[in-house]
Amino acid sequence: MSSYTIGEAARAAGVTARAARLYESRGLVPEVDRTVSGYRLFTDEHVEAFKFIRRGRSLGLSLDAIAEIMEIAARGEPCCDRTQALLAQRLDQIDTAMADLQRLRESVTQAQRVSADQPSGSRCVVIEQANVSST
Repeated sequence: MSSYTIGEAARAAGVTARAARLYESRGLVPEVDRTVSGYRLFTDEHVEAFKFIRRGRSLGLSLDAIAEIMEIAARGEPCCDRTQALLAQRLDQIDTAMADLQRLRESVTQAQRVSADQPSGSRCVVIEQANVSST
């Protein structure tokens, strides 16, 4: 079994040392042994956990969602159904964000069409005449 410093483990997993510390502090990886001088000693198991977390984050899953999946797997239970449900929730969030961005784009495009030569109050007519919804 290999032994890694935090920097080595993070590099091997494709995460930052700061992220590795966060994952450790959140209890997402197995407890880390320490040397007599207090240095953390990470193993291949930690590196694999960091990789799993990185992949989950790349799908937009929260650390809480990833922790839930990891807990289910640690109990030896199938976790892919729960993962699919969490991904479906994430897709709904993405769709909502995309719709919000589309509305914002339309508002900005419309604001660009306003003539800046029109008389206005003490502020910019482009913003005063903007047709935006408050959310």
